Amino acid sequence: MGSIREIAREAGVSIATVSRVLNGNNTVKPELRLRVLETAEAKGYAPTVGKRTAERIALLYTDQFFLGSPYDSACIVGLGRAMRRSPYDLALLDMTRDRGVGESLKQFFARKGVCGAVVRSAVEQRAELVTMAAEGAPLVVIGDHFECDDLRFVYADSRAASREALEHLVSLGHQRIGFVTCDREDGDHNDRLGAYREVLEAAGVYREEDIHRVPPFRMDGSPLVRRILSKSDRPTALFIADPLVAVGVINEAQRLGASVPGDLSVIGFDDWDTRNTVLPRMSAVCQDSALIGEAAFDAVRAQVEEKPTPSMTAKAQEAWFEIHDTTAPPPSKVKRFFPSSSSASYATRPD
Repeated sequence: MGSIREIAREAGVSIATVSRVLNGNNTVKPELRLRVLETAEAKGYAPTVGKRTAERIALLYTDQFFLGSPYDSACIVGLGRAMRRSPYDLALLDMTRDRGVGESLKQFFARKGVCGAVVRSAVEQRAELVTMAAEGAPLVVIGDHFECDDLRFVYADSRAASREALEHLVSLGHQRIGFVTCDREDGDHNDRLGAYREVLEAAGVYREEDIHRVPPFRMDGSPLVRRILSKSDRPTALFIADPLVAVGVINEAQRLGASVPGDLSVIGFDDWDTRNTVLPRMSAVCQDSALIGEAAFDAVRAQVEEKPTPSMTAKAQEAWFEIHDTTAPPPSKVKRFFPSSSSASYATRPD
């Protein structure tokens, strides 16, 4: 195992430069930083003075994140439950901010005092995840899942419940059913989109133009439903793959004067308990995302402690479909709804 002095000599830099690089100081020139990190990795360097004890499991974000989303906040609840019955602490890491250029995952974890991570990721980071997995660090991915022999995933299977929800809308007589999904792809949302295509193609009512991608926030549901309800040839039902968007759609539709479900049926997705916080009470495909967080933490812990795991991918649960108050047969006459000139009132226009 190399020392700082040996790394400095072989990399052709000062001891002070090596110290700054290994402590995450970003003032060192990129080419010198990379040279030092590669030398330290080759020599298997591990700090001894001031070393952080690796007694933490991280929730590691590979890109932008929103802790206030129902999914993330519920997963964190589950991570906290699992942490309390383990000897490990829970850390929150932002890899785009904290990981140095050229720094290996092993070096990054050592510097942060982390022994493994639950990784929150999306489709855009899949190649990076595969590279991270090749380093052999204990990792479990949530929020996305795909075929990869070196990675473990924990998720809830929502495809069957999503099919059930869409078959419910078809059975009620809806011929135009829109699908609203996140503007960033991941395995979970793709499962719901796959179910949408399967059911509507089987019913002969699939239309590509009825798929809408928006950010997963309540405020993004409002302009979307205003656009949809203003059209003469519009969907009479929506399946919405994100909880907060569904809340925004239901609230804004009613502000426009549209009846939910009389004029527009809505099935949302619920990661926690959102369906019970909106009126009318929302019909939804549901999962307990706290269980996902709990299972993911336990799976990382098993890797850290080198305990055998039954499989690379684990379904924490099967999602389920609940029918409440936001679905009904389509209206006999499809109306269009427009905001009036007053910001406080809205007008209805027949075809």
